[in-house]
Amino acid sequence: MFTAITVDDEKMIKTSISVLLHSNETGFKIIGEAKDGLEALQLNEQLTPDLIITDIRMPKLNGLKFIEKVKETNARSKFLIISGYDEFEYAQTAIRYGVVDFLLKPLKPDQFLSSLAKVHQQLEADQSASKERSDWLLVLRSFAEDLVQKLWLLEEEQVFQLIQDMHQNVSENYEDPLVLRNLYMDLIVYMKGELERKKEGLAAISVFHEPDLPNDTAKMKEALYSICRTVMEHIKKTRNIGRRPKILSAMEYIETNYSKETLSLQEVADTVDMSSAYFSIEFKAEMGISFIQYLTKRRLDQAKELLHDPSCKTYEIAYSIGYSDYPHFTKTFKKHVGLTPSEYRKRIGM
Repeated sequence: MFTAITVDDEKMIKTSISVLLHSNETGFKIIGEAKDGLEALQLNEQLTPDLIITDIRMPKLNGLKFIEKVKETNARSKFLIISGYDEFEYAQTAIRYGVVDFLLKPLKPDQFLSSLAKVHQQLEADQSASKERSDWLLVLRSFAEDLVQKLWLLEEEQVFQLIQDMHQNVSENYEDPLVLRNLYMDLIVYMKGELERKKEGLAAISVFHEPDLPNDTAKMKEALYSICRTVMEHIKKTRNIGRRPKILSAMEYIETNYSKETLSLQEVADTVDMSSAYFSIEFKAEMGISFIQYLTKRRLDQAKELLHDPSCKTYEIAYSIGYSDYPHFTKTFKKHVGLTPSEYRKRIGM
């Protein structure tokens, strides 16, 4: 059910609209009324309705100025104008503001209901697009984390393979170059955030200053390759290479044993002949995150992979990655991913 407010200085008009709207299956409910534009601005801020049904000629603030001000803070709302004046200039301006329909008083029920149906269809399309974007942002955030981890480890071949896989995935779902470009820009924003967490100042390198992504789909991928090459070159120049071999050995050990519930920093440090305190410092300096943060992330990445398989039960997944305490696994997953394992599985359509 979508929400609506009515704005008119005539009480009878607002009553007629309410009766028409609520006595038919319109998919809307009125949640507020205002008698002029100033009162309606306050109502909009309080309620942020999906639809605003407004007159044009009102005291204090006319309808068109009211719409203009609402658009500054609430671009999502749709508008229907109901006016007692058939003025071409008003209709032209209304179209420019994106008003769905311009109706004349007295209201013709069939015409009004038809306009409501049009608005409802637009709102449903917006809602679907918003959910789809939200789903993709979740995927992009996870991808950015993986990509930055590969960049930090200077695994060039894997970086380029990840980008290729991501590009193929989004290209199959979106054909519009403008939409693809926006997704790439979102990805770059996430990358900057992840790099800054790895090392303060890393996201400030020149390649991130207003990145110039082309509109050509294939060239977007090449532009991202170029950004990643620059990031890896910067990391090489600022890195203490001496500690790298031991940390990589530790990483290999973690990769083989992360599913052990008892895996500890001390155990991993012992495998590379370092004290736990020194290993902890060197690991964070090399990886950009602490040992426990890395171990948790590795386990949860594996959990996300397994959640794509509908035959895997969530408690079995928890046990397989080192969590014998299922509630603790669920709580940890929600904290880091933003969704419970079950919600995540629904989000990806499993």
